[in-house]
This record gives sequence, C-alpha cells and structure tokens, in this order.
Amino acid sequence: MRVMLEFIGDKDLHLPIQYNHIVQGLIYNNMTDGDFSAFMHDEGFKHGKRKFKLFTYSRLEGEFRLLKKEEKIVLKPPFRLTISSPIDEFIFDISQNMFKKDFCTFNNQTFQLSSINIENPPVFRDRARIKFLSPLVMYSTIEDKGIKYTYYYSPWNDNFSDLLLNNLIKKYEVIYGEGVRDPYFKLYPIGRENMKYQKVMKYKNTVIKGWMGIYDVECNPDLLKVAYYSGLGAKNSQGFGCFEIL
Repeated sequence: MRVMLEFIGDKDLHLPIQYNHIVQGLIYNNMTDGDFSAFMHDEGFKHGKRKFKLFTYSRLEGEFRLLKKEEKIVLKPPFRLTISSPIDEFIFDISQNMFKKDFCTFNNQTFQLSSINIENPPVFRDRARIKFLSPLVMYSTIEDKGIKYTYYYSPWNDNFSDLLLNNLIKKYEVIYGEGVRDPYFKLYPIGRENMKYQKVMKYKNTVIKGWMGIYDVECNPDLLKVAYYSGLGAKNSQGFGCFEIL
C-alpha cells in the first residue's frame, strides 16, 4: 500500500538539509503498536544475515528554498510525504494515528494533516519508466588490508542491475515466503552519467551516496511490485529508493 500525506500550517517548516532521520522518527512515532514499532526499528524482517524493514518514503515535496550557509531547507506549506510498504497494516496504522491527532510534529514544529490519499495500485508490467522520489542507493562493504569501507555504486556501473536484482529477490522471499519465478530486473539510465543527479547525504553522521532521476526498467512484474512498495536498492527505511511509475 502507498499513501500520500499532505500537511498545512501557518508558518514555513525549517529543517536541516539532512532531515531523513526526522521523517523516519515521525513515521515510527505514529505507530500505535509499541512492540511492532520497536521490532521495525530495531530488528526488521530477517533473510539470512540481512534485515529488511520493508517500507520506504519520499523526500518532502513542495515549494522550498535552500539556505546553504545555514545548511537548512525551508518548505512552504502545503507540503507532501509519500510512504510506501507491502505491509498494509503498517500504512493503515500510521495514517489513522496521524488523522486522529490535532497536529503532527516535524523537528518541534507543528503542522496539520490536511489530506490522506491512498494511491491506487499501478499496473505492473515487464517494462516501465520510473522517477525517483528519494535517492536510489546501492553499496557494498569492502575490506582492503584489514580496513573495511563502503563503496557506493552508480547506476552506470555494469553490475548495478545485478545488485538490485539480488536485493529484490531477498525482499520477495521475505514478503511471500517463497522464491520468485523467472527473476529479472534491469535498470537503464537515460543518457550519460550526470553528477547533478548524485546526492551525497548524511544519515546520523553516516555519508550515503544516492541517485535521483528518471530511468527505464525491464523486469519481472512481480519484482517491480516489490520494488514499488518496499523501495528499490538499499537503506529504504532511511528514506531511499522510493519511486513513482510514469
């Protein structure tokens, strides 16, 4: 399920440019089941050594301006947030709890929830053009001479689609409890590599590199559905890999 939330208020919203953790906190704080909230935050759904939270969300969308010297972003209401998950109860719980409240809090600033839009499911086909609402991230942890470091991939890397596919297969198995038939997923960047689409961000002091933009995909439709609802790539629950189908 996917929901778009729209917020209104009398004043602009002031946030640090690196605000993903603030939106994530808003989501967790609006879960009514404390045990499930703790499970989603601390554990998630396991697949071998990997853990998946199985939700993603967009950047805040609306009219904004950047204050680069102060490292802040200012959003003018109304602004919107899209949250997506294959776990319908998760979306219902958050949406209903926000709806019951008089206001929602972003970094100690209060705004009213003006509308909730449960989006109609798109038709998932074997070809699609997608646009990212939050950066796409894919990485590997590499060890060199006893030192571990994180290598972030570009969509123009030859093995990028293979990494996405392996990630999606694991998510599919977690969600459905069985393997996917005919697994296939190929992401095609449109045009040459353009660094303006790369976003270097920080999440709780961890540097993360991701990519915005529009891409074509050829895929198993079932895997496209998994990607649409749970997020494509890595670090989805930190606000990465949310996209729309054009």
